[in-house]
Amino acid sequence: MKEFKLNQTYFKALVTIKALNDLHYYPLNEGIYKILVGIVDEDTKQFVDLDSFGTLISFTSKKVCRLTMMLYRYGYIGRVFDTKTKELYFSLTDKGYKVTEQFLKKHKKPFARRSKNSSPTIVKID
Repeated sequence: MKEFKLNQTYFKALVTIKALNDLHYYPLNEGIYKILVGIVDEDTKQFVDLDSFGTLISFTSKKVCRLTMMLYRYGYIGRVFDTKTKELYFSLTDKGYKVTEQFLKKHKKPFARRSKNSSPTIVKID
């Protein structure tokens, strides 16, 4: 089988899942997407201070879904079933946890936060 090499983008997803799992939260693809892109809403407002929040602002939900699919396929993340919502949520496996810990030891400040360039849609001009 072809060797799977983790790049910075995969580590952003792993660090996000690890941070959430450490707080006893388990995300779906949509939750990971919202955090990585930097969307602030009811679900994500308490996670604005995560290192990975808003670090992949140009990604679509489809790209994030591919990221998590590859991480799942190669055994870095697993699934946890919630009996209340009847959904499968992501959690780090032992392999994923070990790799993420090694990455975080090497990088004191792992990611640079990005901000979207936005111009106001309504302005008052005197």
